[in-house]
Amino acid sequence: MQIPLGNYVFRLRWMVVAVMVVAIWSCLRLGLWQWHKAEQKQAIMLALKPHGDAVELRAQALDIPSHVEALHLQTVRIGGRYLPQYSFFLDNQVVQGQAGFAVITPFLLHDQKHLIWVNRGWVPGFADHQKIPEIQTPEAEQVIRGMFWQQSKTGFRLDKAGSSWQPVQPVIDFSYLRQHVPFSFANVILKLDPAMPAGFVRVWEVPGGQIEKHMSYAYQWFGFALASFMIGLYQMIEKRS
Repeated sequence: MQIPLGNYVFRLRWMVVAVMVVAIWSCLRLGLWQWHKAEQKQAIMLALKPHGDAVELRAQALDIPSHVEALHLQTVRIGGRYLPQYSFFLDNQVVQGQAGFAVITPFLLHDQKHLIWVNRGWVPGFADHQKIPEIQTPEAEQVIRGMFWQQSKTGFRLDKAGSSWQPVQPVIDFSYLRQHVPFSFANVILKLDPAMPAGFVRVWEVPGGQIEKHMSYAYQWFGFALASFMIGLYQMIEKRS
């Protein structure tokens, strides 16, 4: 089929049409998937109870993967108490060129069944790498606030996780922690707000919001679909001889 267009002619090429349809369908499908992910997270965030500038985290939310994913990067507040007996030092943390540790302490929620691991900040290390800092941890009931961080991957470790509790760890290994801590928890770290007490040096990088990221990806895929359509048309338009 040919359609004259002035000095040009539109010539229908079925191979080009087939490739164009597949490309457009794929891009639209990916774009709609990202759009629905954004809507899902938005709906979950609206369902959760806000408290000022933070979301009140309930223990049950840690058992629901979709809620955990939606809370990623959100500022949350939780009530409970620290469990200093399960604190550990995350090794090889560098701040302004100085090596040290991140202090990770579990925080037991009010239901006495769930906890969340809290990164309380950075402390300097010693020349003797086997020596660890002495820190103070309040054990009274309190409310803390911080950035909810879903830890999707475990860092690579050169050593073998020990069978006994080790106060210094090279990575945050949730499988290892579950072997030694008798409470339920998700693969989540709460980065303690710099304004909260009982913390140390805290300079957190805050990535862009998850909802906005999904919307941005959706628009990109829709743009690719439009580009595929335009390229396909261009391939079927020829100049008259």
